[in-house]
Amino acid sequence: MKKMLLLVLFTTAISLHAMSQEYTKPQLSRGVHPGTITTLDGQTVKGYIYYDDRQANQKKCIYYTDFNDVHTEKVYKPADIAGYTIENMQYKSINYSGNIGFGKGNRNFVYITQPGAITTFTYWAPTEQLLWQKGDEEPFSNASMVFGFKKTMLNLVGDDVELAGKVDRKDKGYGILGVATIVNEYNAWAASKK
Repeated sequence: MKKMLLLVLFTTAISLHAMSQEYTKPQLSRGVHPGTITTLDGQTVKGYIYYDDRQANQKKCIYYTDFNDVHTEKVYKPADIAGYTIENMQYKSINYSGNIGFGKGNRNFVYITQPGAITTFTYWAPTEQLLWQKGDEEPFSNASMVFGFKKTMLNLVGDDVELAGKVDRKDKGYGILGVATIVNEYNAWAASKK
């Protein structure tokens, strides 16, 4: 029984990792790039952001008002701002500490891989982990999908009755391997309602 459970977990982890390959990842060189910060009250401020690496940029945002003046540097932690952008990459500050966290997660900047009514994020710890958030609700991690796919997905897409029915009935393509398809379909449905 243990071997079967491990095989299922391993297969699911591989499939979720393969799913993450569909999304664009940050590909910037280390250094200062044009960007913005979004304050907690929603104001966007232009400037420059230092890109270090995928993991370091989850812990802090190093912002400059003047590209050539190190004295304009200000370091923001995830609790200080709502998010930031570097070139065309977006990060949002949310409570998340990894797939198998206990209690409330620590505040981190997570990379937005696909915005929408359900936003898909990537978190590196150091391996790549996908997570999903509907609006400002608590995010769902890969572990949530593995250990409770149907419940988790119905929490995300439940207001789209047709899509929720497909997930609930386990229609072909609407299982755990179809997460990206389900999220895309829900986002298209939500966009059509605006």
